[in-house]
Amino acid sequence: MSERLQAVDRFRRFAQQDPLDTFEGALAIAELIEPGTDLPLARSRISEIGSRVRSRIRAGDAPSEALQRVLFAEEGFAGDTVSYDDPANSSVAHVLQTRRGMPITLSVVTVEAGRRAGLDLEGVGLPGHFVVGGRDLPPGMFLDPFDGGALRDAQALTERVSKIIGTEIELPNEAFAPDSPRAILMRILLNLRRSYEVRDRFEEAMAALDCANALDPDEISFSRERGLLLLRIGRPEEALEELEAYVSQASGEDAEAVGKLVTIVQEGMAGPGPPMLVTQPSEKKIFTLEQAREVLPQVQETTSQAFLRYTRLGAGEESEQERQGIVRDWVRSVSSLGAEIKGLWLVDFDSGAGYYCWRYPESNLEYFHGYEEGFGGRLPLQ
Repeated sequence: MSERLQAVDRFRRFAQQDPLDTFEGALAIAELIEPGTDLPLARSRISEIGSRVRSRIRAGDAPSEALQRVLFAEEGFAGDTVSYDDPANSSVAHVLQTRRGMPITLSVVTVEAGRRAGLDLEGVGLPGHFVVGGRDLPPGMFLDPFDGGALRDAQALTERVSKIIGTEIELPNEAFAPDSPRAILMRILLNLRRSYEVRDRFEEAMAALDCANALDPDEISFSRERGLLLLRIGRPEEALEELEAYVSQASGEDAEAVGKLVTIVQEGMAGPGPPMLVTQPSEKKIFTLEQAREVLPQVQETTSQAFLRYTRLGAGEESEQERQGIVRDWVRSVSSLGAEIKGLWLVDFDSGAGYYCWRYPESNLEYFHGYEEGFGGRLPLQ
């Protein structure tokens, strides 16, 4: 068994525990990213940091001041703005070594350091961002580890998330509720899956997805995600099995889009030549909302023409082959613009923090969802 598969197996065993330890789960993910990671060193490092925070509190510092002083002033933890989505930034062991990382892994380190100092802190997942809350912070305030430990209230964080997404949004009160350990680990893994996938490291992306599935074996969306990933890898038979399983259990517009994709894949496998595969952009592109909306009219026109040609065809083998050609041309045209195909007539634009999402025949680009969410988790843009 390869080191990667061993790491997946260890994480599956970990995921069966109840309750879950967020930091230990994050260390298990670190092993998935870099087999042979020195986990005892990471545990020793976080313990030493926690002890220093506790000493500051005993010396008279307020809890939030002790955290800010030790983690951010003395240690210099901050967000990695140079290689933000590097897979290594999803490893808390790497974050402890380099003092740089993503919002979520920096938050895991902050919460664990606080826990070892006796503080009550919790991770809070926002759309496209992650911060720290809890009773041992000033009332109504959240700590932002990615921004050097700055304290912000809900309004300031709403403005921060709006800036990340690219347009003003309103976050309801429930958006600031703490995430469970299982939800935090799930988000790390799905971010990691995306980091690997955009680098064409598909087997590693599949391993991250398998670990995420272990956290919630009953979540049917994993069948869809595995199917789409298997299509990219070039394993259409396995992909079809996963996509069909998803369609048989799901409902709504996303299930409809994936169901149409299943039909296309089935026709492609039955016809001459290689089956039609869903492809991603040949050149990975990150869009601002303005850039995505500038490209959208081309996506709309291409999709509208393909949809009309597709729906006008009748039955018969020749029509099926023509449908495959229409879809291949549509996939090629949309992908050439830098967008990502997520189902038949379903298109995402990668923002670097999640996806702007569009589905034919929507007139505008009006939705956003994080990497860890699908079509069903879309957040309306203003």
